[in-house]
Amino acid sequence: MKGEILQVLVIVFGATGFWKLIEFLVQYSAQKKLKSAEVRNLDARANDLVVGNWMQWSEKMEKRIAELEAQNAKMQVTIVKQREEINELRRRYVN
Repeated sequence: MKGEILQVLVIVFGATGFWKLIEFLVQYSAQKKLKSAEVRNLDARANDLVVGNWMQWSEKMEKRIAELEAQNAKMQVTIVKQREEINELRRRYVN
């Protein structure tokens, strides 16, 4: 009798432990998938931020380059005028 009760208890605890093990494995798998999805989500957000920052930087650089090119064109006009004035002064005073 005691042996049978002991066998029943072992079977019950064994079955309970088996189901707990199955439950643990299912939860572990679900947590692993969740963490993997979170990492992919964070990677995607980081990539979006990098691309967004790169776009902003490049737009600012394009604007700055355009400003510098306009300034350069004005300076070129000034340089040409100064050369013409220098040449005119040379003609007047050298000859």
